[in-house]
Amino acid sequence: MDISLRIESRALKYGYSNARVKVMKGLLLKQATLEDMIKVGSIEAMVEILQRTNYRNDLTNASVNYSGSDLIEMAASANFAHVVQKLLTVVPHDDKPLLEALLVKWDLLNLKTMMHAKMLGKGYDDIKHQLFSIGGLSKEDFKRIMKSEEREILREIKRTKLGEKMLSTSTEHFSRGMWETFKNALRNLDTFTQTETIIDAYSYMLMDKALSETGGQVASFIRDLLKREIDAKNVMIIERLKKHGADKLRIRKTLIKGGTITDHVIDKIIEAKDLPTVISLIKPKFRQLEFKEGEPGLVDLEIALEKSIAAQKLLAFHRSILSVGVLIGFLLLKEEEMSNLRKIAKAKEFKIPEEEVRKMLVVV
Repeated sequence: MDISLRIESRALKYGYSNARVKVMKGLLLKQATLEDMIKVGSIEAMVEILQRTNYRNDLTNASVNYSGSDLIEMAASANFAHVVQKLLTVVPHDDKPLLEALLVKWDLLNLKTMMHAKMLGKGYDDIKHQLFSIGGLSKEDFKRIMKSEEREILREIKRTKLGEKMLSTSTEHFSRGMWETFKNALRNLDTFTQTETIIDAYSYMLMDKALSETGGQVASFIRDLLKREIDAKNVMIIERLKKHGADKLRIRKTLIKGGTITDHVIDKIIEAKDLPTVISLIKPKFRQLEFKEGEPGLVDLEIALEKSIAAQKLLAFHRSILSVGVLIGFLLLKEEEMSNLRKIAKAKEFKIPEEEVRKMLVVV
């Protein structure tokens, strides 16, 4: 097939979906809007600004059950869920598995929410507004899991699409121990919070497995991006545990598998006595790390890592023409927007100065 025919074929396949996403991108919050929300003195004033955007209906619906930063968080989550549903309706059929692969982490986030609620003795009706059927878990799945007795939780999870994926992924040698630990935690919810790192690890394992089966240049790019996220999470896990005096063995056991940082470099990071040394060790993996003047702290490092990865996400949108990469790139940008809204709202509650809030945001 010559180049003109290939372009025509791609235009027929992606023209409509890419055009729809370009319009949706125009609805993303502008930096000026974020700045306006940073400057106002209360969450109520922040809500007034958001009422003039496409968050209006989500805020109205969420205000029935929530207020303060919870209102912003629930409205942002609901808005994200609506966007995902729109993307799933316009993505070409054979590219749908690629998009669905990235939504697995929302299933596991819902699972975390449900397990915490059960630990507190709450029922489905108490938390249904916090659950969003973005990935493979349905509302019926939520109801069954929340109504089940502690000893029945695992059985109910196995009945879901998420459970099927977790079981199939757990046939891999390196994750068998994780599955056993996860099962034990579900049987004793008092220990559930100790396994949350395992749940995060499962998110990446499941996404990577689905992406590897999908194949293609976009899937390869996203897999590399996810590995960078694992690297960033592991760096922060190491530094936080070091700060609390954890030994090398405990730190090693807590790390998420699947990143690109070698064991040798991991050892050097664990042994590093200060953050400048750590930064010099990870710089080859995060070439776009930027810091303000002065010696950086842990928060500065975390924000710099987020911004470095966000810059890579932006490439997924701008480098893609007539491809599923346009949809994936937009989804990643929407996630950043949701995260920024949560940060601003929490900052209002804790009276964090404007300049500090600006440093926290990841604007791409």
